Amino acid sequence: MEQIQLFIIDIIKTYSISVFWILVLFFGARIVLKKIVRNIVKSVEDENQESRSDLEKRAETLGNIIITTGNVVIYIVVLLMVLRLFGVDITPILAGVGIIGLAVGFGAQSLVKDFVSGLFILIENQYGIGDKVKIGSFEGQVKKITMRSTVLQDDEGKTFHISNGLIKDVVNFSQRKK
Repeated sequence: MEQIQLFIIDIIKTYSISVFWILVLFFGARIVLKKIVRNIVKSVEDENQESRSDLEKRAETLGNIIITTGNVVIYIVVLLMVLRLFGVDITPILAGVGIIGLAVGFGAQSLVKDFVSGLFILIENQYGIGDKVKIGSFEGQVKKITMRSTVLQDDEGKTFHISNGLIKDVVNFSQRKK
């Protein structure tokens, strides 16, 4: 039991400063990410074309996507830093992830197409949550927009899940010229 305590004390003495700076970097990066998102949300405002509620919905959707993506990147970087700190060679890990990423990229072309299309739908503000739209032969109110798909609900309560990569033409009945 005493050997375990000495081992733990030795680890704390050896790595405490490095772990402290990794934690500072982790929490600092999360704070910076949230501030960046707040600034982006403020810069999205275009009062001539959108009502306030539309702007808030769009900004919330974009903000959530940016924060989620940023958090994933932060967690991966911190994990790699901790592994390296404890003597794990991360070079093979990075090479393996790169190869796996390439294989997944070829296998998931439709997913990438959905993601890119979803990004442009959000950036161009083609429609937002709560808008009444017609996408292809589907018509209804937008209930949810993700990077991969759009969820519509028609007047009868039927729900349609449409992959963003398949969306070609959109009629938005909620964005009328004023």
